[in-house]
Amino acid sequence: MGNDEGETLMDTAPVPHGRRDTRTVADSARRCWQDLLHVPEIDDGAHFFALGGHSMLATRLMSRMRKALDADLPTGLIFDHPVFADFVTRTIAALGEDSVTADERPRPSGRVTGPVSPQQERLLRIEDALGPSPVHSIVVPVALDAPVDGAVLRLALHALLTRHGALRLAFPTPDGGGARQQVLVPPWAPGDVELVERDMPVSAGGQAEEAAILKEVRLAHLKPFDLMRGNLLRAQLFRRRHAADLLVLHLHHLAVDGVSQTVLLDDLAEAYTQLVTEGHVHMADSDALTHIDYALHRGGRQGDVAADSRRHWTRVARDLAADLAATAELAPRGIRYVRRGAELDASVLHGLHAWAGTEGATDFVVATAAVAAALAGHLGRRHVGIGTLLDNRAHAAHERTVGPFANSTLLAVPVPAGATPRDIVRATRAQLAEARRCADSPLDDLLGPPCDILGLRPDDLVDVVVAFDRPYRAPAGSALRMSPLYDHGGLLVPSALGPRLSVTLFAHETGTLRITVEHTEDPEDPQRPDAVLSAVVGALRLFAEAPDAIVVPSPAAVPR
Repeated sequence: MGNDEGETLMDTAPVPHGRRDTRTVADSARRCWQDLLHVPEIDDGAHFFALGGHSMLATRLMSRMRKALDADLPTGLIFDHPVFADFVTRTIAALGEDSVTADERPRPSGRVTGPVSPQQERLLRIEDALGPSPVHSIVVPVALDAPVDGAVLRLALHALLTRHGALRLAFPTPDGGGARQQVLVPPWAPGDVELVERDMPVSAGGQAEEAAILKEVRLAHLKPFDLMRGNLLRAQLFRRRHAADLLVLHLHHLAVDGVSQTVLLDDLAEAYTQLVTEGHVHMADSDALTHIDYALHRGGRQGDVAADSRRHWTRVARDLAADLAATAELAPRGIRYVRRGAELDASVLHGLHAWAGTEGATDFVVATAAVAAALAGHLGRRHVGIGTLLDNRAHAAHERTVGPFANSTLLAVPVPAGATPRDIVRATRAQLAEARRCADSPLDDLLGPPCDILGLRPDDLVDVVVAFDRPYRAPAGSALRMSPLYDHGGLLVPSALGPRLSVTLFAHETGTLRITVEHTEDPEDPQRPDAVLSAVVGALRLFAEAPDAIVVPSPAAVPR
């Protein structure tokens, strides 16, 4: 789940082009910083990341600045210039370079049918190859910290379906003109919402109750969505006597991404609270800018990949391919995964924050750099291929839109002999900034041409997929008090389509840092996941304690 604190967009009219003076830009920027960082005063020397900013907030900042100034500002601007005075100066310079007219920016179309987005097209290709399956089903479990009224909850879920057209998407069979998406508007009543309630037995509790719930959740997860029906949301409510009630949302990746999940939880809480306090729901009927609008706008910009983007992805492919050629053959992809986890105390995250913010580095950048350092020694590499997701919500009007906006990207993080944690963090930050600038098409399309020349598949270049998550924060004053349950335990169902290796870091509100490693099962080397976890934990501790120490790669590289 993406980190999104759930603030509402500022109701700020765009600044006319003739009034983009320093004071106006500074005032707009200051309001945006204050609103997102919850800081009452922003002086010229304020540092966005030192004040608690992170990559998600940075993306949201730039989307709000685009709306406030009616300009196509680059997302990387805040990453490159995180000090307030410098940020304002560079924003003014970027305004002078803005060549995107208002007509070229996405606008609400009011359409309920349209082409699929590139993200949906890729997902549909996999769906077509596999047939009906749960491979793109998403499970969002939340503990309800106070008793809930099941009838009111059903009404709130109905309001969620009404509010977000993406949850009512259907994908008709292509008629030769390409895949299409359609928002269905059937005469659904609240009683038609798929909410299954289950009272757990009085005698249940502990492991027996958890096993019973997990079994029912797994069965619901394995039930494929009907992509012709136009309802990509269903829910389960487990009433427990020995613990908080449990609500489980089942969603489809064709309709949501990580940020979307947070938006849906916020809006579910808002709808439930309005029903309890006012007896009705008065949220807007639809998003101002829908995912169909995004797909229409994105389709109009399809074309040749820009020359600088081609050069970037060719360098990425060549750097990673050179290391692959010098090490062992790729291990075959498994069909089962094993999961290992560890938790580090608050001193590690505190140590990372103590110096990383002054480098303009987010928690994600530092964590990714540490993972790269760990795998460089573990695999005997000079470059590590880091796969991750970009938020890809470049426009303020998309900030609260539900849909699969996120794009995959790949970083070729250099870890040369003698590098320090600070060096690797700077290199990772630079790689991420360049990837943001060059992510103008789906990653497979960007990497396909250079990989064809090298005789590789784009997936061959990915050593590890890295994610950094934070706890969900429910809206203040909500009558539906939810605490999402994060999946640190066993895998819900086996998967055959994931990466060979993924590392997820979760920053708890207490400051502790949870590391979860998922690795394809290898009967010939069953200890490999434990070795990877140990290497990542060691790298994080080194980065926290000694940012200027030399990272010494392991002399004995472990083959893949």
